[in-house]
Amino acid sequence: MVNEQDLLPQPAFGERLKRLRQQRGMKQADLADDRGLSASYVSRIESGGRAATAHVAQLLAQRLGVEITAFTGNREAELARLLADGQTSLSIGDGPGAVRAFTEALARAGRVPLALEWSVRHALITALADLGRLAEWREHQEAMVRLATEADAPHLLAQSKQGMSNCLRLAGEIAPAYVAAREAYDLTRERDLATELRAQCLIALIAAEVEIGRGTEATRHAEELLSLLKEDVQAPTRARARWAAATTLSSRGRHREAVELITQALNDLSSSEDLVTWARLRLAAVSIRHRAGEPVPEEWRASYREAALVLRLAAVPVYEVQLDISEARLMAEEGRTAEALARCETALARGELLSFRDRARARMLAARLRAVLGDRDRALAELRVVAEELQKAGAMDLAAEAWQTVADMALAGRDAG
Repeated sequence: MVNEQDLLPQPAFGERLKRLRQQRGMKQADLADDRGLSASYVSRIESGGRAATAHVAQLLAQRLGVEITAFTGNREAELARLLADGQTSLSIGDGPGAVRAFTEALARAGRVPLALEWSVRHALITALADLGRLAEWREHQEAMVRLATEADAPHLLAQSKQGMSNCLRLAGEIAPAYVAAREAYDLTRERDLATELRAQCLIALIAAEVEIGRGTEATRHAEELLSLLKEDVQAPTRARARWAAATTLSSRGRHREAVELITQALNDLSSSEDLVTWARLRLAAVSIRHRAGEPVPEEWRASYREAALVLRLAAVPVYEVQLDISEARLMAEEGRTAEALARCETALARGELLSFRDRARARMLAARLRAVLGDRDRALAELRVVAEELQKAGAMDLAAEAWQTVADMALAGRDAG
């Protein structure tokens, strides 16, 4: 029994239909009948504008006097082509193209082995995350949790829950993100899973703990994470682990240690090992230096400029917007306040690509810049809104920072008055 997944995809199906019809000297109207197959429907199928169902394909085969196999293809070969197209699109920064190819691969796959479905969904999630399409990412992440649960595969379940935590946290659902990360981490300990995976789950857990205001737990887990680096952990994970620990210590006011850790992270990873992570680390390093109140060395600035070029060339929308915010901070530090505000507003105009936390930080930066430019009342009003949203979402560390900024700005305005 043939189903839709066995049929040739469009436009190949339409081209095959047209060739078979013309070989028999038939018109489109000759293929029509009273069972739901009109001449206009045949025309749309031939042009590639309409896909044929299995039922319609069977009718067409009967009218043409051919076997249904004339309209079927090699499913494995077609899946391989779609996967290759998707990977190529990812490698050149064509996120939408990757999403289309992987989505079609999933639709055509039907019932396939777990390993294949897992691989396709994982690649699709990568493309969706780069595009900031969190709702779709979450849908496929939930499917991966179901797959891992049904297969009773602890390693895959921990991995899928870690991915779910990252998705939820970026969407601003901090409490559920913490729960998912905690479940993933606990699973790695209970089942004694690989150190590499445990480190990745700890990174997700620490990020959620920092945002939810569990600073003491985040610090303890950061120390545990760093202790794992004595074992066999891959370079990208090693660098991200020190990055996570540096962010945690920075949020606790331990800026000197944070700067030391992010410096080590910069040395952990070469651009040939993971170019995008290498570039993002350099943006993070400048941000942590800013939070420490320390000037950014020229060597770091040169490295930052190189990383910025890499991210611009990668043309990944999420990273482009993050880069706009980072550049706005540098402009502000250099006293280019108006330019900094303009760049920040450019990023916020594409705010759907930003994580909940990054969007809040960008709005806080824009408010501070407006205050410097003299629009203090508007800045205070916007900061209060951001602080309330952060508090409602459970992002307690950033909410505290926002309320502190409100207090400082109000006090400065009173003193000026």
